[in-house]
Amino acid sequence: MRNLLCCVIIWGCVFVVVAWGEKPLEALESSNMAMAADTPNVETMDVLSKKPHEGLVYPPLNQPQPPVPRRVELDSGMIIYLLEDHELPIVDISVQIRTGAIYEPEDKIGLAAITGAVMRTGGTTSKTGDELDEILENLAASVEVGIGGDSGTASMSVLKEDLDTGLAILADVLMNPAFREDKIELEKVQHRSSIARRNDSARSITSREFRKLIHGADSPYARTTEYDTINSITRDDLVAFHAKYFRPNNTILGVLGDFNSEEILGKIRGAFTGWQPAEIDLPEKPKVHEDMARRVGLVTKDDVNQTNIRMGHVGWLRSNEDYPALVVGCQILGIGFSSRLMNSIRVEKGLAYSVGNNYGAGYDVPGVFLIVCATKSESTVTATEAILAEVERMRAEEVSDEELKQAIDGFMNSSVFDYDSKGEILSRALRYAYYDYPQDFVEQLMAEIRNVTKSDVQRVVAKYMHPDQFTILAVGKASDFDKPLDSLGDVTEIDITIPTPSPEPVPEAGEGDVAKAREILAAATEAHGGLENLKQVKTFVSIGEIVMNTPAGEMTMDGEFTVALPGKSRNDMTIPAMGMTMSRVLGADSAWMVGPQGSQTMPEVFAQEGRNVIFRLDPPLLTYVSGAEVPVQHLGEEDVNGQMADVVLVSDTPAGSIKLFIDQESKHIVKKAYQALGQQGEPVQREEFPGDYRVISGVKVAFSIVLVDNGEKVAEVTLSEAKINAEVDESIFEQ
Repeated sequence: MRNLLCCVIIWGCVFVVVAWGEKPLEALESSNMAMAADTPNVETMDVLSKKPHEGLVYPPLNQPQPPVPRRVELDSGMIIYLLEDHELPIVDISVQIRTGAIYEPEDKIGLAAITGAVMRTGGTTSKTGDELDEILENLAASVEVGIGGDSGTASMSVLKEDLDTGLAILADVLMNPAFREDKIELEKVQHRSSIARRNDSARSITSREFRKLIHGADSPYARTTEYDTINSITRDDLVAFHAKYFRPNNTILGVLGDFNSEEILGKIRGAFTGWQPAEIDLPEKPKVHEDMARRVGLVTKDDVNQTNIRMGHVGWLRSNEDYPALVVGCQILGIGFSSRLMNSIRVEKGLAYSVGNNYGAGYDVPGVFLIVCATKSESTVTATEAILAEVERMRAEEVSDEELKQAIDGFMNSSVFDYDSKGEILSRALRYAYYDYPQDFVEQLMAEIRNVTKSDVQRVVAKYMHPDQFTILAVGKASDFDKPLDSLGDVTEIDITIPTPSPEPVPEAGEGDVAKAREILAAATEAHGGLENLKQVKTFVSIGEIVMNTPAGEMTMDGEFTVALPGKSRNDMTIPAMGMTMSRVLGADSAWMVGPQGSQTMPEVFAQEGRNVIFRLDPPLLTYVSGAEVPVQHLGEEDVNGQMADVVLVSDTPAGSIKLFIDQESKHIVKKAYQALGQQGEPVQREEFPGDYRVISGVKVAFSIVLVDNGEKVAEVTLSEAKINAEVDESIFEQ
């Protein structure tokens, strides 16, 4: 008789009964009734009382069998990994070049990143970057290049049918970058903007300054770009950096997608024809200073109500024989929601929303073992002490069986993502080849982690984690801390002030240049109203329209600028189209901004720029330069919008150096050139073009001003009204 499957539905529940072999349904029913009539014994009750999933035994999971990329080395020395995947008609190429920011000169920090970016944006010797953009956009393809800390990368993604075009562009970009000057300058502007904004985020400050505490501020693993290092970079530097490192024998290339391996090898050889290998004197990687000692750093940031904390020390290598046990130890200590730090610091004590640690291992130089925590200001030291106590407890006691199992299972479960795509498999192959690790490193690691014991964890934690030697950094409002930070150790207060760019070098002034400059300035002072009238200016009010060029297009605003010399001002701007008003105010001893979201303290860099704006107004500026001790010199002549002007440099003013361009006929100032802050707070080279001079209370006032930053017009101001020495209500400068 055939096997029998019976489904019975009772009160919405489905019961499935399977009868096997020759036993008829009647016999099965009789047997069931007989069993029901019997009194169940204790053993039967135990079985019935168990939950359905209890007691189940699962066989070990099958080991993944990932595809193995094929490795080929070309005659040029280029190493290629091939992994075919015919599921989609797409071909992706990933490239790694042995280079990095760690090899750039100390006085040109940012060179590597700018080189990588402009290789792509600057185009090649045959096509501009904009032309490449158009070609790739029409193909729905991409080609990208970048250089990070210790490696350079490039990538290409195209449809199979467009492989020849995409591969040709990738090869051209890698071999023949043009490094066009306009794209270099654009990239430098973006870096300057990043420098100007780098103190906006407490988390970014914490990450940056912790690296400096661990490695030293001058270490290639911690140093940061500055205005001077960016300004010192030239096109020749980019050309030389590229020529030194971008060679086929310094390149690993991975190909994934819908292709035939032999066919694509021929295409790659053809695309890179002419790319010659070279002897590369690759510098030895900088050493990591492994000396450890308790250090406590503080960055005071008064505009936050929580503290970002980092603590830790130099870590270890992934090739360390104890790395598998360290992975498990880190899992238990602070990785995931079931970790000790999360349960203790967040759940039990309620001291932090986020807390955790990392593995702290690098491939060829030691990584950094660190613990991160964000807590409210009033629990800063308490949270830090609690974290240190958890690390000490883990050093002193064995972990539990449950913790060990959970950590190992957690790592194994997460390791599935090492195989979730062929792209990840190829990427890992390139990474291991780049750092000279065995291609089955992750499989070896997983096998070793399965054998980690509780005693292994305690041993490596005690050996490698030293909370008494942790470097500790807190970024927050120190006045709100629950305890003095020096209860953790001697505190170093860290200054995060952004260094201003060095002034542009000027030729040494001769006596004749100085005398001529003073003569020209005296004539300009007289033409603008005379020294006595200029000295009498106490207040200045201007009303008019401002047209600003923003990334989103032109924006028209109505503005009123009120100044009370020597140092108070109020700038009120209204955007009629949006019905929005914004104000910036410099008071006697404070500065603030008012906008749709309320009032807030003005960052000091913007407050200082506001003071500089006041100084650069004609009355205070011309009054200042009339002083006999002010360093000035004549730099020659220059055409300014069709007018010949004498160029006078005024050095070391309260607002920095400034060049005045004075019309040779009218003696009016027709241009001012100086360093200012751009729209994003970055330093820019600003040119100010005043015009349409009118006499107000005996003083010449420019009713038209055009502002140009780094060669790009950013704003045009047209005044409708100006007042000098009008009565001003001082309360407008009070917060």
